[in-house]
Amino acid sequence: MRQEGVAIEREPVYLEPGDVFRDWLAGVLADRLPEHDGDVRVYRIEPASHVVCRYEFVGTGFSVIGKFFGAPQGANTRYDPDAAMKNEYDRLRRASGWIPVPGALATNSRFHSVLVTGYIPGPTIRELLAAGASLYDPLTGVAHLLRRLHDNTRTSCNREREFAYFHKVLDQNALPAPLRERFNRLLGAWWHSTRISRDEGCMVHGDATPANYLYDSGVWAIDFEGARDCAHPIRDPGILAAELKASVGNTRAEDYIGHLLWHYSRGEAEFRCHTADLPFFMSLGYLRIARLPWRAAERDWLLQEAEACLAAGPG
Repeated sequence: MRQEGVAIEREPVYLEPGDVFRDWLAGVLADRLPEHDGDVRVYRIEPASHVVCRYEFVGTGFSVIGKFFGAPQGANTRYDPDAAMKNEYDRLRRASGWIPVPGALATNSRFHSVLVTGYIPGPTIRELLAAGASLYDPLTGVAHLLRRLHDNTRTSCNREREFAYFHKVLDQNALPAPLRERFNRLLGAWWHSTRISRDEGCMVHGDATPANYLYDSGVWAIDFEGARDCAHPIRDPGILAAELKASVGNTRAEDYIGHLLWHYSRGEAEFRCHTADLPFFMSLGYLRIARLPWRAAERDWLLQEAEACLAAGPG
């Protein structure tokens, strides 16, 4: 069974000159590694929703990441791998104009719809959490990164799609009928409120988990597969807030969440407005975690937290 935790690089294998994929990769990187004719060391990175590998060109210290959309490792296998590959390539190229992201280098449908990106060394926020490190500086960086992304992609919010996504995640949790009905009623109250405004939209990262932010004197965002346009900006901070609350004790998590939202906001009035929207997206974040089979032991608590967030109301 897959275990949630820090990323692990499995023992490497080697690709020698003459291997079709190795030679294609060397061709893609010819301007960075002229005349490299050595082996490529391959590390499998787990856990991941697809096969993901780090390719290190022996003797150069240079690595890239290959993400194979045609080799899913999670429950979701019903998608077009070429479309997903091209979507993330385009999202990374777009986001790179505003925030630090790995460079999108190449795609190839022949090799299980692979996307090749630059390799960014440094620990993820999930790894810092596991090591017991303070997160105040990293979360300041994440807050500023998300704000730059959101500010530079402002548009309207597709409110119907935000609620449809919430219902989709509820469906994936296969809740008992009485509990699902309670969630439906609570969502109805939010729908008929003035919260989650149509006037607030942007491109969101879409998978704002601690595993998708790297910190090494600065913050980098990775994995833009779930990026969406016309989404509500507080979706990203809300999902990250739920992940933090599910990973650390209540008091510490509340401090981190307040810190994240304060540094994301432009002043006290905006902070209060964002705080009012946060429970909706924290609820969504808890439900996203609750559907994961390797978090089954926490499922009851996660569902309780998700319901309590929605019940806090859109007032």
